[in-house]
Amino acid sequence: MELSLLREFIVLSQTLNYTKAAEILHLTQPTLSKHIVAMEKELGCSLLERDRRRVELTESGNVFAAAALQMVDTYDDARQRIHDIQTLTPLKVNGIMSDSAIASITSIAATFLDAEGEAPASYNSLNDTNYLEQLVEGDADILLAYAELDKLDNLGLAYIPLIRSPFVAMVSMDSPLASMKSVTMDDLRSYRFVKFADGYSLSGWTNIERVCQEHGYTPRTRAVLGRTYMNYCAIPLGVEDVMILQASMPQLRYLSDFSRVTVLPVTDDDAAFRLYAIYKKDNYERVQPALDAYTRARKIILNHGKGGTLVDSE
Repeated sequence: MELSLLREFIVLSQTLNYTKAAEILHLTQPTLSKHIVAMEKELGCSLLERDRRRVELTESGNVFAAAALQMVDTYDDARQRIHDIQTLTPLKVNGIMSDSAIASITSIAATFLDAEGEAPASYNSLNDTNYLEQLVEGDADILLAYAELDKLDNLGLAYIPLIRSPFVAMVSMDSPLASMKSVTMDDLRSYRFVKFADGYSLSGWTNIERVCQEHGYTPRTRAVLGRTYMNYCAIPLGVEDVMILQASMPQLRYLSDFSRVTVLPVTDDDAAFRLYAIYKKDNYERVQPALDAYTRARKIILNHGKGGTLVDSE
């Protein structure tokens, strides 16, 4: 027997008035009567005695009313417990945690989630080249990462934009580019791009390679192993080398004090790292509060004029 029918019978048993019960349940009186008759037929007994003046529960009706209350209360209690478990179980969020804009978004979002009693988030850095599989296989609820958007739909994934960090080109002071104030992607066509071979960087390299190809060339590369986020600036650069980094990296402003490199803004509009909050479509209900919190946090940063690296729209 459907739970909704049990709820209807409970209301009728408490009001003993078809008209009043139908109003409470937002049903027509004939519909309520039809449902009660169906329940009596299923149970094989009369639940109510009715005449023109009154409605009363039969002995079987009293027994069933008590049982219906117990069944509905048990269901509602179980549903609440399940909700509490889901609310208290942290969301698993993996991603590029070293980005300063991401740190701002996630810290503000954490305040919203806590104030609203939503599930907190547990954050871990990406350490796998096949990071999208973490979502597909349920090892993560949300990924904060770069992505080839045209591949997401086929994997059952969706996204919201989070940050946009323009490219900068780091070159040796001996490079012919060092005397320039800025460069374009076309200026870099004949240079050799430093390519870090790890999961974190390869996800961003896809972005770099795509932009180069949109400008009509496939970049020559020099593979570098064993990088960490902190040693980008320690990689020696030859005169033909160029390293594409995020403009938002705070340590870049100090390079001239200790290193023979220079950092040049890349002025093309499409020359930027775009980072997204990616999630599994069929997990949307669970992750929606966090996605909403990220969106609200991003707007706060933009409204304060600090949104140079944030995506306001796609």
